Amino acid sequence: MGYVLATTERVVRWYVFDPKTVGESNFKLVDKLDLNQVSIAGDKATAKLWAQEMGLKTWRYVKF
Repeated sequence: MGYVLATTERVVRWYVFDPKTVGESNFKLVDKLDLNQVSIAGDKATAKLWAQEMGLKTWRYVKF
């Protein structure tokens, strides 16, 4: 089980980034959830840390 970061829009998009180099300019958005591409956090605290490091003001957690 883990958490993926997504947008808060009505049509959800997914944040793709490398957790080792997460930062404000080191991510992209994709329209299709591909679990081979997205980073999966083991807990909400880690996902929140990633979101903050990317400079996101709002985000959605999706639990798997």
